[in-house]
Amino acid sequence: MRGMSRTSGKRVSRRVFLKSASLAAASTIALSGFVKKAEANVPTVLQIENLSQDSMGRIKVQIAHANYSSSHWVDLIEVDVNGQVQQFYLCASCPQTPDSFTMELDLGPIQGTPNVRARAHCTIHGWSDWSNELPVPEFPTTAIAVFMALAASLFMIKKAKKN
Repeated sequence: MRGMSRTSGKRVSRRVFLKSASLAAASTIALSGFVKKAEANVPTVLQIENLSQDSMGRIKVQIAHANYSSSHWVDLIEVDVNGQVQQFYLCASCPQTPDSFTMELDLGPIQGTPNVRARAHCTIHGWSDWSNELPVPEFPTTAIAVFMALAASLFMIKKAKKN
């Protein structure tokens, strides 16, 4: 019994087993060169840029998506504004280039400074990961800077009149 194993009631010698295992391993190695690597062309949200004016939220989303075609394209962008998800549908004829493309999206009225993130959907490969969050201010940075400069100048004028 030593050196033998039982398989479905038949005895298989160690020599036959090792030859079979070696043949299986060699076949696997030889055939692995013919297997093609699968690559998914899932879109990637590269960047979100704040374009908001006053209390109207607006962002520009830059997306990379390889091998664009009439049957393989980004058809949907989801934008999460503090947990409220909005969907933006894209048509097959919307301008999409293989390297990257941008879409400007209107978020509607926003209050405060919500965090915004986005993801894109491919017709074949599904959803990308969520992008990094971007705070979208109710008032754009330029407007805040102008307001602060005005407030500072009024303070300085008032202080100068007291002296």
